[in-house]
Amino acid sequence: MIAIYVSLALLSIVTISAVLFLALFRRTPGVHASGTEWLDEFTIERYRPLDRLFDPDDLQFAEAHPGYTASLGRKLASSRRAAARLFLAELTSDFDRMVRLGREMLLASRQDRPDLLATLVRQWTAFHFRIFVLRVRLVLAPLGLAPRRPVGLLDALTRMRNVVAILEVSAQARA
Repeated sequence: MIAIYVSLALLSIVTISAVLFLALFRRTPGVHASGTEWLDEFTIERYRPLDRLFDPDDLQFAEAHPGYTASLGRKLASSRRAAARLFLAELTSDFDRMVRLGREMLLASRQDRPDLLATLVRQWTAFHFRIFVLRVRLVLAPLGLAPRRPVGLLDALTRMRNVVAILEVSAQARA
């Protein structure tokens, strides 16, 4: 009986891994020169306010002032969660755009870089897992499971930007 459960667990892990790998490397439209121009203009600073949306101090500050009601607190928390969802959607879009750009650069490269490919896959998987957990916590927040600060998301975006920068330098050296 235990062997069946172990087999099912392993099959599930392999299936999930295959789906994640295929999602990472699915066919997407090519990245043109505008992709590298976008990368030059990209700044992580636009996502710094995301940390504030998960800061409980702001809600505690509002609670301490006259006129505060539980209804107002729920509306404020709901608005902050909605804003966080918008930030997360943009963050995910930029992250995935960076991954696509890196993938296109790897495919166009004359030199094999399995180290950078492995980094791309690891970063993509870790980032999307963090996003998933944060989104689940946002959904469950009204039930008392408050979302935590998005630890590691901006770091993952920075690391992905660095990987793509390495690929960009390598591509420019070839040209």
